[in-house]
Amino acid sequence: MTANSFRQRTHGRRQHGVSVVVPTYNERDNISHLLGRCLKTASDSQLALEILVVDDDSEDYTWLYPTRLFGNDRRVRVIRRQTADRGLAQSVVDGFDNAHHDYIAVIDGDCQHPPEKLTELVDALEAGADISIGSRHVRGGHIENWPLWRKLVSKGATMCTAVALPETRGISDPLSGFFAVRQDVIRDLELDPQGYKILLEVLAKGNYDADRVAEVPYVFSERERGDSKLTAREYQNFLEHLGQLSLVSRGVSDRIDPKRAVRCAEFGLVGATGSLVNMLVFAVCTAVLSAHFLVAGTVAFMTAVHWNFALNYILTYDRPAGSTVRQYLGFHSVSLAGFLVYTATLAAFVVVNTPALLANLFAILAGAGINFLGSDTRVFRSPSDTEQRPNNSHTAEVVE
Repeated sequence: MTANSFRQRTHGRRQHGVSVVVPTYNERDNISHLLGRCLKTASDSQLALEILVVDDDSEDYTWLYPTRLFGNDRRVRVIRRQTADRGLAQSVVDGFDNAHHDYIAVIDGDCQHPPEKLTELVDALEAGADISIGSRHVRGGHIENWPLWRKLVSKGATMCTAVALPETRGISDPLSGFFAVRQDVIRDLELDPQGYKILLEVLAKGNYDADRVAEVPYVFSERERGDSKLTAREYQNFLEHLGQLSLVSRGVSDRIDPKRAVRCAEFGLVGATGSLVNMLVFAVCTAVLSAHFLVAGTVAFMTAVHWNFALNYILTYDRPAGSTVRQYLGFHSVSLAGFLVYTATLAAFVVVNTPALLANLFAILAGAGINFLGSDTRVFRSPSDTEQRPNNSHTAEVVE
Protein backbone atom coordinates (compact mmCIF):
# COMPACT_ATOMS: atom_id res chain seq x y z
CA MET A 1 0.00 0.00 0.00
CA THR A 2 1.35 3.43 -0.88
CA ALA A 3 1.72 6.17 1.67
CA ASN A 4 -1.02 8.21 0.01
CA SER A 5 -3.80 6.06 1.46
CA PHE A 6 -2.37 6.60 4.93
CA ARG A 7 -1.49 10.23 4.38
CA GLN A 8 -5.13 11.03 3.65
CA ARG A 9 -5.98 10.10 7.22
CA THR A 10 -3.39 12.41 8.75
CA HIS A 11 -4.73 15.49 10.47
CA GLY A 12 -3.48 17.98 13.02
CA ARG A 13 -0.21 18.00 14.90
CA ARG A 14 2.00 14.91 15.04
CA GLN A 15 1.54 12.93 18.23
CA HIS A 16 4.91 11.16 18.29
CA GLY A 17 8.58 11.87 17.71
CA VAL A 18 11.03 9.69 15.83
CA SER A 19 14.43 8.23 16.69
CA VAL A 20 16.54 8.24 13.53
CA VAL A 21 19.15 5.45 13.57
CA VAL A 22 22.20 6.13 11.38
CA PRO A 23 24.62 3.15 11.16
CA THR A 24 28.08 4.27 10.09
CA TYR A 25 31.53 2.94 9.31
CA ASN A 26 34.16 5.25 7.83
CA GLU A 27 31.62 7.91 6.83
CA ARG A 28 33.56 10.94 8.12
CA ASP A 29 33.11 12.76 4.80
CA ASN A 30 29.32 12.30 4.80
CA ILE A 31 28.11 12.39 8.38
CA SER A 32 28.08 16.16 8.94
CA HIS A 33 26.18 16.77 5.70
CA LEU A 34 23.64 14.07 6.54
CA LEU A 35 23.04 15.28 10.09
CA GLY A 36 22.65 18.86 8.91
CA ARG A 37 19.98 17.81 6.42
CA CYS A 38 18.17 15.71 9.05
CA LEU A 39 18.07 18.59 11.53
CA LYS A 40 16.94 21.06 8.87
CA THR A 41 14.14 18.71 7.84
CA ALA A 42 13.05 18.43 11.47
CA SER A 43 13.03 22.23 11.89
CA ASP A 44 11.21 22.90 8.62
CA SER A 45 8.48 20.35 9.32
CA GLN A 46 8.30 20.71 13.12
CA LEU A 47 9.29 17.06 13.49
CA ALA A 48 10.41 15.99 16.96
CA LEU A 49 13.40 13.72 16.55
CA GLU A 50 16.60 12.39 18.00
CA ILE A 51 19.45 11.10 15.86
CA LEU A 52 21.41 8.05 16.96
CA VAL A 53 24.69 7.71 15.09
CA VAL A 54 25.75 4.10 15.71
CA ASP A 55 29.35 3.75 14.61
CA ASP A 56 31.39 0.55 14.25
CA ASP A 57 34.53 2.16 15.74
CA SER A 58 35.49 3.67 12.38
CA GLU A 59 39.13 3.88 11.43
CA ASP A 60 38.51 7.44 10.20
CA TYR A 61 37.01 8.40 13.61
CA THR A 62 33.53 9.02 12.22
CA TRP A 63 32.16 8.73 15.75
CA LEU A 64 34.04 11.87 16.84
CA TYR A 65 32.58 14.23 14.24
CA PRO A 66 28.91 14.40 15.31
CA THR A 67 29.98 15.30 18.83
CA ARG A 68 32.43 17.96 17.62
CA LEU A 69 30.02 19.52 15.13
CA PHE A 70 26.70 19.10 16.94
CA GLY A 71 27.83 18.65 20.53
CA ASN A 72 25.47 21.37 21.79
CA ASP A 73 22.43 19.81 20.12
CA ARG A 74 20.85 17.32 22.51
CA ARG A 75 19.00 15.71 19.61
CA VAL A 76 22.24 14.13 18.37
CA ARG A 77 23.62 11.11 20.21
CA VAL A 78 26.54 8.86 19.26
CA ILE A 79 27.01 5.19 20.09
CA ARG A 80 30.49 3.84 19.47
CA ARG A 81 30.47 0.04 19.04
CA GLN A 82 33.79 -1.51 20.06
CA THR A 83 32.86 -5.13 19.46
CA ALA A 84 33.63 -8.07 17.21
CA ASP A 85 30.08 -8.36 15.86
CA ARG A 86 30.44 -5.48 13.43
CA GLY A 87 27.95 -4.89 10.67
CA LEU A 88 25.29 -2.46 9.54
CA ALA A 89 22.34 -4.59 10.66
CA GLN A 90 23.75 -5.20 14.14
CA SER A 91 24.42 -1.47 14.48
CA VAL A 92 20.78 -0.79 13.65
CA VAL A 93 19.64 -3.26 16.33
CA ASP A 94 21.81 -1.45 18.88
CA GLY A 95 20.16 1.76 17.74
CA PHE A 96 16.73 0.18 18.26
CA ASP A 97 17.69 -0.75 21.80
CA ASN A 98 18.73 2.81 22.63
CA ALA A 99 15.87 4.69 20.93
CA HIS A 100 13.67 6.93 23.10
CA HIS A 101 10.79 7.76 20.75
CA ASP A 102 7.74 5.69 19.78
CA TYR A 103 8.77 5.73 16.11
CA ILE A 104 12.15 4.58 14.81
CA ALA A 105 13.55 5.38 11.36
CA VAL A 106 16.65 3.93 9.72
CA ILE A 107 18.75 5.84 7.20
CA ASP A 108 22.20 5.09 5.77
CA GLY A 109 25.10 7.34 6.67
CA ASP A 110 26.30 7.78 3.08
CA CYS A 111 23.66 10.33 1.99
CA GLN A 112 22.13 7.97 -0.59
CA HIS A 113 18.79 8.18 1.24
CA PRO A 114 17.15 11.64 1.29
CA PRO A 115 16.54 12.83 4.88
CA GLU A 116 13.85 15.15 3.52
CA LYS A 117 11.63 12.05 3.12
CA LEU A 118 11.72 11.29 6.85
CA THR A 119 8.65 13.49 7.32
CA GLU A 120 6.61 11.37 4.89
CA LEU A 121 7.74 8.13 6.55
CA VAL A 122 6.66 9.47 9.95
CA ASP A 123 3.38 10.84 8.62
CA ALA A 124 2.49 7.40 7.26
CA LEU A 125 2.98 5.96 10.75
CA GLU A 126 0.93 8.78 12.25
CA ALA A 127 -1.87 7.91 9.84
CA GLY A 128 -1.98 4.27 10.93
CA ALA A 129 0.80 2.36 9.18
CA ASP A 130 2.85 -0.05 11.27
CA ILE A 131 5.83 0.12 8.92
CA SER A 132 6.62 2.74 6.28
CA ILE A 133 9.24 1.91 3.68
CA GLY A 134 11.17 4.23 1.42
CA SER A 135 10.72 2.62 -1.99
CA ARG A 136 12.74 3.00 -5.15
CA HIS A 137 10.17 1.09 -7.19
CA VAL A 138 6.80 2.79 -6.67
CA ARG A 139 5.69 5.73 -8.81
CA GLY A 140 7.90 8.72 -8.06
CA GLY A 141 10.86 6.63 -6.95
CA HIS A 142 13.89 5.50 -8.94
CA ILE A 143 17.61 4.78 -8.77
CA GLU A 144 20.25 7.13 -10.13
CA ASN A 145 23.01 5.84 -12.43
CA TRP A 146 23.00 2.15 -11.63
CA PRO A 147 24.67 -0.11 -14.20
CA LEU A 148 22.57 -2.85 -15.80
CA TRP A 149 24.25 -5.65 -13.85
CA ARG A 150 23.40 -4.06 -10.53
CA LYS A 151 19.78 -3.55 -11.56
CA LEU A 152 19.57 -7.22 -12.53
CA VAL A 153 21.09 -8.31 -9.22
CA SER A 154 18.62 -6.14 -7.32
CA LYS A 155 15.68 -7.50 -9.31
CA GLY A 156 16.87 -11.07 -8.76
CA ALA A 157 17.28 -10.47 -5.02
CA THR A 158 13.75 -9.04 -4.80
CA MET A 159 12.35 -12.08 -6.63
CA CYS A 160 14.23 -14.44 -4.30
CA THR A 161 12.82 -12.53 -1.34
CA ALA A 162 9.26 -12.90 -2.63
CA VAL A 163 9.74 -16.67 -2.91
CA ALA A 164 11.40 -17.07 0.49
CA LEU A 165 9.19 -14.66 2.44
CA PRO A 166 5.54 -14.69 1.29
CA GLU A 167 4.74 -11.71 3.53
CA THR A 168 6.88 -9.46 1.31
CA ARG A 169 5.05 -10.17 -1.96
CA GLY A 170 2.92 -7.05 -1.78
CA ILE A 171 5.91 -4.81 -1.09
CA SER A 172 7.77 -3.30 -4.04
CA ASP A 173 11.06 -2.71 -2.20
CA PRO A 174 11.50 -5.16 0.70
CA LEU A 175 15.28 -4.73 0.47
CA SER A 176 15.17 -1.02 1.22
CA GLY A 177 17.54 0.30 3.85
CA PHE A 178 15.39 3.39 4.41
CA PHE A 179 12.29 2.82 6.54
CA ALA A 180 10.42 3.70 9.72
CA VAL A 181 8.62 1.47 12.19
CA ARG A 182 6.56 1.72 15.35
CA GLN A 183 8.35 0.61 18.50
CA ASP A 184 5.55 -1.90 19.15
CA VAL A 185 6.42 -3.76 15.94
CA ILE A 186 9.88 -4.74 17.17
CA ARG A 187 9.39 -4.70 20.95
CA ASP A 188 10.57 -7.92 22.67
CA LEU A 189 11.70 -9.47 19.38
CA GLU A 190 14.89 -11.52 19.19
CA LEU A 191 16.43 -9.83 16.19
CA ASP A 192 19.40 -11.71 14.78
CA PRO A 193 20.40 -9.75 11.68
CA GLN A 194 23.06 -10.77 9.22
CA GLY A 195 24.56 -8.57 6.53
CA TYR A 196 22.85 -5.28 5.76
CA LYS A 197 19.16 -6.06 5.10
CA ILE A 198 17.70 -5.36 8.54
CA LEU A 199 14.25 -4.62 7.06
CA LEU A 200 13.91 -8.30 6.11
CA GLU A 201 14.36 -9.23 9.76
CA VAL A 202 11.60 -6.80 10.75
CA LEU A 203 9.22 -8.01 8.03
CA ALA A 204 9.78 -11.68 8.89
CA LYS A 205 9.57 -11.39 12.67
CA GLY A 206 7.76 -8.13 13.45
CA ASN A 207 4.37 -7.74 15.13
CA TYR A 208 2.48 -5.87 12.44
CA ASP A 209 -0.56 -6.03 10.17
CA ALA A 210 0.38 -6.81 6.56
CA ASP A 211 -2.27 -4.32 5.41
CA ARG A 212 -0.55 -1.58 7.39
CA VAL A 213 2.70 -1.40 5.44
CA ALA A 214 3.10 1.88 3.51
CA GLU A 215 5.64 2.74 0.82
CA VAL A 216 7.01 6.22 0.24
CA PRO A 217 8.71 6.93 -3.11
CA TYR A 218 12.25 8.28 -3.03
CA VAL A 219 15.24 8.67 -5.34
CA PHE A 220 18.24 6.54 -4.43
CA SER A 221 21.21 8.79 -5.09
CA GLU A 222 24.77 8.02 -6.08
CA ARG A 223 27.31 8.09 -3.27
CA GLU A 224 29.17 11.41 -3.50
CA ARG A 225 31.94 10.75 -0.98
CA GLY A 226 33.70 7.68 0.40
CA ASP A 227 33.73 4.08 -0.74
CA SER A 228 30.90 1.57 -0.96
CA LYS A 229 30.81 -1.15 1.73
CA LEU A 230 29.04 -3.61 -0.58
CA THR A 231 31.20 -6.69 -1.21
CA ALA A 232 30.72 -10.20 -2.59
CA ARG A 233 30.55 -11.43 1.01
CA GLU A 234 27.55 -9.17 1.63
CA TYR A 235 25.69 -10.85 -1.23
CA GLN A 236 26.40 -14.22 0.36
CA ASN A 237 25.29 -12.91 3.76
CA PHE A 238 22.04 -11.80 2.16
CA LEU A 239 21.32 -15.25 0.73
CA GLU A 240 22.20 -16.93 4.02
CA HIS A 241 20.00 -14.54 5.95
CA LEU A 242 17.14 -15.01 3.50
CA GLY A 243 17.35 -18.79 3.88
CA GLN A 244 17.25 -18.50 7.66
CA LEU A 245 14.29 -16.11 7.63
CA SER A 246 12.44 -18.39 5.23
CA LEU A 247 12.48 -21.10 7.90
CA VAL A 248 11.38 -18.57 10.54
CA SER A 249 8.56 -17.34 8.30
CA ARG A 250 7.29 -20.88 7.78
CA GLY A 251 7.19 -21.56 11.50
CA VAL A 252 9.73 -24.38 11.57
CA SER A 253 12.49 -22.55 13.45
CA ASP A 254 11.35 -24.15 16.72
CA ARG A 255 12.20 -27.56 15.27
CA ILE A 256 15.09 -26.70 12.95
CA ASP A 257 18.01 -24.45 13.80
CA PRO A 258 17.87 -21.96 10.87
CA LYS A 259 21.56 -21.08 10.88
CA ARG A 260 22.67 -24.68 11.07
CA ALA A 261 20.21 -25.66 8.34
CA VAL A 262 21.64 -23.01 6.01
CA ARG A 263 25.20 -24.07 6.85
CA CYS A 264 24.24 -27.66 6.09
CA ALA A 265 22.91 -26.62 2.67
CA GLU A 266 26.11 -24.69 1.93
CA PHE A 267 28.20 -27.61 3.14
CA GLY A 268 26.25 -29.88 0.80
CA LEU A 269 26.79 -27.57 -2.18
CA VAL A 270 30.51 -27.46 -1.46
CA GLY A 271 30.52 -31.25 -1.20
CA ALA A 272 28.81 -31.50 -4.58
CA THR A 273 31.56 -29.41 -6.19
CA GLY A 274 34.09 -31.59 -4.39
CA SER A 275 32.55 -34.68 -5.99
CA LEU A 276 33.06 -33.12 -9.42
CA VAL A 277 36.68 -32.36 -8.54
CA ASN A 278 37.11 -35.95 -7.38
CA MET A 279 35.74 -37.34 -10.64
CA LEU A 280 37.85 -34.99 -12.76
CA VAL A 281 41.10 -35.84 -10.95
CA PHE A 282 40.28 -39.57 -11.05
CA ALA A 283 39.62 -39.38 -14.80
CA VAL A 284 42.89 -37.53 -15.44
CA CYS A 285 44.90 -39.96 -13.30
CA THR A 286 43.47 -43.07 -14.96
CA ALA A 287 42.92 -41.96 -18.57
CA VAL A 288 45.84 -39.56 -19.02
CA LEU A 289 48.46 -40.71 -16.50
CA SER A 290 47.52 -44.42 -16.61
CA ALA A 291 47.64 -44.63 -12.81
CA HIS A 292 46.31 -47.67 -10.94
CA PHE A 293 42.69 -47.09 -9.87
CA LEU A 294 43.59 -47.28 -6.17
CA VAL A 295 46.31 -44.67 -6.61
CA ALA A 296 43.97 -42.53 -8.71
CA GLY A 297 41.21 -42.89 -6.13
CA THR A 298 43.52 -41.87 -3.29
CA VAL A 299 44.81 -38.81 -5.16
CA ALA A 300 41.27 -37.85 -6.19
CA PHE A 301 39.97 -38.26 -2.63
CA MET A 302 42.74 -36.15 -1.08
CA THR A 303 42.37 -33.45 -3.75
CA ALA A 304 38.63 -33.24 -3.08
CA VAL A 305 39.22 -33.04 0.68
CA HIS A 306 41.58 -30.09 0.21
CA TRP A 307 39.05 -28.45 -2.13
CA ASN A 308 36.21 -28.94 0.33
CA PHE A 309 38.24 -27.63 3.25
CA ALA A 310 39.21 -24.46 1.38
CA LEU A 311 35.66 -23.65 0.25
CA ASN A 312 34.07 -24.46 3.60
CA TYR A 313 36.69 -22.46 5.46
CA ILE A 314 36.20 -19.40 3.23
CA LEU A 315 32.51 -19.58 2.31
CA THR A 316 30.51 -21.76 4.68
CA TYR A 317 32.26 -20.64 7.88
CA ASP A 318 33.73 -17.30 6.74
CA ARG A 319 37.28 -17.89 8.00
CA PRO A 320 36.39 -18.84 11.58
CA ALA A 321 38.53 -17.93 14.56
CA GLY A 322 41.01 -20.48 15.85
CA SER A 323 44.04 -22.29 14.55
CA THR A 324 43.80 -22.88 10.81
CA VAL A 325 46.26 -25.76 11.09
CA ARG A 326 44.10 -27.44 13.74
CA GLN A 327 41.03 -26.95 11.58
CA TYR A 328 42.84 -28.30 8.54
CA LEU A 329 43.96 -31.46 10.34
CA GLY A 330 40.59 -31.85 12.01
CA PHE A 331 38.77 -31.59 8.70
CA HIS A 332 40.95 -34.34 7.23
CA SER A 333 40.22 -36.56 10.23
CA VAL A 334 36.49 -35.97 9.93
CA SER A 335 36.64 -36.62 6.18
CA LEU A 336 38.39 -39.93 6.80
CA ALA A 337 35.71 -40.86 9.35
CA GLY A 338 33.04 -39.92 6.81
CA PHE A 339 34.74 -42.11 4.22
CA LEU A 340 34.77 -45.08 6.62
CA VAL A 341 31.08 -44.56 7.38
CA TYR A 342 30.40 -44.34 3.65
CA THR A 343 32.13 -47.64 2.89
CA ALA A 344 30.54 -49.43 5.87
CA THR A 345 27.06 -48.18 4.92
CA LEU A 346 27.58 -49.16 1.29
CA ALA A 347 28.68 -52.65 2.28
CA ALA A 348 25.75 -53.06 4.67
CA PHE A 349 23.14 -52.17 2.06
CA VAL A 350 24.79 -54.27 -0.65
CA VAL A 351 24.74 -57.30 1.67
CA VAL A 352 20.95 -57.03 2.03
CA ASN A 353 20.59 -56.88 -1.77
CA THR A 354 19.78 -53.17 -2.04
CA PRO A 355 20.17 -51.95 -5.65
CA ALA A 356 23.70 -50.66 -6.11
CA LEU A 357 22.83 -47.07 -7.00
CA LEU A 358 20.36 -46.77 -4.13
CA ALA A 359 22.89 -48.30 -1.73
CA ASN A 360 25.48 -45.79 -2.92
CA LEU A 361 23.04 -42.92 -2.37
CA PHE A 362 22.35 -44.01 1.22
CA ALA A 363 26.09 -44.36 1.81
CA ILE A 364 26.79 -40.89 0.42
CA LEU A 365 24.15 -39.36 2.69
CA ALA A 366 25.53 -41.18 5.74
CA GLY A 367 29.11 -40.13 5.01
CA ALA A 368 28.08 -36.54 4.26
CA GLY A 369 26.10 -36.39 7.50
CA ILE A 370 29.13 -37.43 9.51
CA ASN A 371 31.29 -34.93 7.65
CA PHE A 372 28.91 -32.07 8.36
CA LEU A 373 28.28 -32.87 12.02
CA GLY A 374 31.98 -33.38 12.69
CA SER A 375 32.96 -30.20 10.87
CA ASP A 376 30.19 -28.09 12.38
CA THR A 377 30.59 -29.21 15.99
CA ARG A 378 34.29 -30.08 16.23
CA VAL A 379 36.37 -28.61 13.45
CA PHE A 380 34.98 -25.11 12.93
CA ARG A 381 33.05 -24.90 16.22
CA SER A 382 30.23 -22.69 14.91
CA PRO A 383 28.36 -20.93 17.72
CA SER A 384 24.92 -22.27 18.58
CA ASP A 385 22.04 -20.25 17.26
CA THR A 386 20.38 -20.60 20.64
CA GLU A 387 23.00 -18.32 22.11
CA GLN A 388 21.60 -14.89 22.74
CA ARG A 389 23.11 -11.74 21.37
CA PRO A 390 25.53 -10.10 23.78
CA ASN A 391 24.04 -7.41 25.98
CA ASN A 392 24.56 -4.07 24.27
CA SER A 393 25.81 -2.46 27.46
CA HIS A 394 28.95 -4.55 27.10
CA THR A 395 29.53 -3.82 23.42
CA ALA A 396 28.50 -0.22 22.87
CA GLU A 397 29.57 3.06 24.40
CA VAL A 398 27.44 6.20 24.34
CA VAL A 399 29.74 9.06 23.44
CA GLU A 400 28.96 12.28 25.27
